[in-house]
Amino acid sequence: MPLSKGVAEIADRIVRLYQKKTAPPFLVYTYEPKEEYVVRGELASLRLWLEAEPRGIGCEAISLAEVFWEALEADGQLEMIADAERNGAYEEAQLAVRQILARPPTLADRIIRRISASRPRSAIFLYRASALYPAHRTSPLLDVLRDRVDRPVTMLYPGRVVGDYGLRFMGKTEPAYGYRALIVPRGV
Repeated sequence: MPLSKGVAEIADRIVRLYQKKTAPPFLVYTYEPKEEYVVRGELASLRLWLEAEPRGIGCEAISLAEVFWEALEADGQLEMIADAERNGAYEEAQLAVRQILARPPTLADRIIRRISASRPRSAIFLYRASALYPAHRTSPLLDVLRDRVDRPVTMLYPGRVVGDYGLRFMGKTEPAYGYRALIVPRGV
């Protein structure tokens, strides 16, 4: 099965990194939230294509939801956060989550630990970014990873591009600007 246009662009940038020893690309693959499972299928196709010879590039898919819950459980405050939400104290719960994800090991530290366990010649895919909302923004997370990761990273981002550089998460939030990653819209 041939790769779709957006996925082919991601594939090309990853392969180029390993062929020409360029700086690792940091990409945000945007798509409509209702296309989540279609995009995961595209990721599976991309993984097969990258791992096949002659490319031989390993792939590591990291669920941001899994890392998020791991951090909350390790901190021991999960029940307190759940109680706050049940009692309508959403801002208090969000603040607690933000603080937990910012404490060492931070959310980025936990992701980097998983990346470090992957093969050196690999591509990293971050998915389930919606689990972080509204407590943690993806742009600062990518900035931290950019400074500390030597492999290509692609974040699957359920949202829309606004203008040239804005991203509207889940199609509902105000556009966020300042992403230093290349934005690759699905199907364009």
